[in-house]
Amino acid sequence: MQQPRRRVPSPNANLVIAALLGIPGILNIYTGFTRPSPGDILSGLAALIYALLLVRDAMHIKKTGAPAIPQHKMLLIGFGCLGVYLIGILIKHS
Repeated sequence: MQQPRRRVPSPNANLVIAALLGIPGILNIYTGFTRPSPGDILSGLAALIYALLLVRDAMHIKKTGAPAIPQHKMLLIGFGCLGVYLIGILIKHS
């Protein structure tokens, strides 16, 4: 009996999402340092950290065919980064 094929995240999709998160993250960090705003820096760091994690995962998938971090842990890290991002937005707009 043949086992079902395991689903693996697309490395190209990971790289696109990383670019969509990383570029605004870098811009937020830059604006946070030019006009001192801890909210901008915090939200930029959260987005940039998750983008770098996605790039690392995409490179690992291309190299080995399997993700570097299990999908459920990646999801938890993503929600953690989203929480930090939202706290940064709250600080930025208050």
